[in-house]
Amino acid sequence: MAQSREHLLVAAIDFGTTYSGYAFSMTDTFKTDPMKIYANQAWNAGGKQLLSLKTPTCILLDSNKQFDSFGYDAENKYADLVMDEEHEDYYYFHRFKMSLHNNKNVKQDMMLEDITGKSVNALDVFALSIEALKNHLIAALETQGTGVKPSEIRWVLTVPAIWTDNAKQFMRKSAEMAGIPKNCLLISLEPEAASIYCQYLPTEKLSGIESGFTMADVGTKYMVVDLGGGTADITIHEKLVGDNLKEICRASGGDCGGTSVDAAFIQMLAKIFGGPLINSLKQDEPAAYLDLIREFETVKEQCHLLNLER
Repeated sequence: MAQSREHLLVAAIDFGTTYSGYAFSMTDTFKTDPMKIYANQAWNAGGKQLLSLKTPTCILLDSNKQFDSFGYDAENKYADLVMDEEHEDYYYFHRFKMSLHNNKNVKQDMMLEDITGKSVNALDVFALSIEALKNHLIAALETQGTGVKPSEIRWVLTVPAIWTDNAKQFMRKSAEMAGIPKNCLLISLEPEAASIYCQYLPTEKLSGIESGFTMADVGTKYMVVDLGGGTADITIHEKLVGDNLKEICRASGGDCGGTSVDAAFIQMLAKIFGGPLINSLKQDEPAAYLDLIREFETVKEQCHLLNLER
């Protein structure tokens, strides 16, 4: 307990399949106002000049496999490199988080293939990505003049509940390689983090909530549905005495997140135009392939149940 008092700030990193970001809360402020949470809003969303709470989970490495850029910066620079035909010596990775779910025997020496098929050690790719998010937060704290030192930060890294222990341990190792001290790091299951957050929400004011339903009441049972970019998992919790939670139903789910819709879209294109053409597009025209994925992502965001019923 004495060690926890040294942490003046708690920072949570959401390392997602499609997008990533972070949020933080001051320890003292949390005691009086637990909902006072700060989220980064300075990710520049590419050429659209929009401010975003999250940035794409993509990373660009140079010819020496060293860090170059992350997120929107990586997307934009890689697109420029392709336009100038200078991209061949670079390594561009995106949507690589699912490699830990798809590989049931995750090992620290596993390799990842970039968008053109070149391989890099997976641990390095994950560690450099987490480090980019960590450094972005520390820089933001310095800009805001908080006076909080990196050693005074408690870091929380969220992971899917349905992942194997090996995959969770892989993320812990990646975070430590990213410069987060072991004694300052917590690994939290995504549905559990969401469930705890909901304990502080004024649920009676939320749209669509049944009258009289309050998650903070002892004995309340509720389902936590986490529909992410890579995975979808469902669990059931019960509120106990003393702000404790009980997992009534163990988390279950699969790799049926948003990117599975993207995969189905690519498979449909392969049936129409032929697999070799789609593979050629991905290998020889990566910028065009990325544009295709981005445009489809935009279309997905505009797809609502009301539109489907017409």
